[in-house]
Amino acid sequence: MKRDDKQIKLYQDAFNFLLDGDHELVVYGVLKKLHISKTNTYYEDMVQEGMLSFVEKYIRAINLKKEPESYLAFIYRGVYWDLINYLHKQITITEHIEVPDDNVDPLVELPDGKNSVSYYDTHILTTELLHKMSRDEVRYLVLAYDYGMNISEIAQECGASRTTVYQWRRGVIKKFKR
Repeated sequence: MKRDDKQIKLYQDAFNFLLDGDHELVVYGVLKKLHISKTNTYYEDMVQEGMLSFVEKYIRAINLKKEPESYLAFIYRGVYWDLINYLHKQITITEHIEVPDDNVDPLVELPDGKNSVSYYDTHILTTELLHKMSRDEVRYLVLAYDYGMNISEIAQECGASRTTVYQWRRGVIKKFKR
């Protein structure tokens, strides 16, 4: 037999295996797992894509010399991933989402927070405030805002009473208002 004849025979065997018994249910099972119902826009296309994927995975299982008992599990996994990829492509096209190129740095498009007016205003205000606060008030501010600690946690961390921490807090607020 020629190579082309072997290839044709292999495809015929694959389609026969698909139509044999209830093997088509593999494709419908994958669609069910993906929550693709008959009302879905892509349903009919995905059924066809699933059938073609089934045939391709059958041929691949033969070429990999898989045991016949494991064909359906192998085919199921392959069809599942092929349909996920198909669905992703369709959604990307429909939503006009650009898939980033591997050569482009996606972080380039993010705004630089250090180039904003609010960053400089906040930075200047914080610098001035830090020079006017006591060491304990700075400690309170760091623990409260950078670490998210409450009054009790700050008191325990600093070995001070809650009343003292409240005094530090009042001092920060008072200096901030000035």
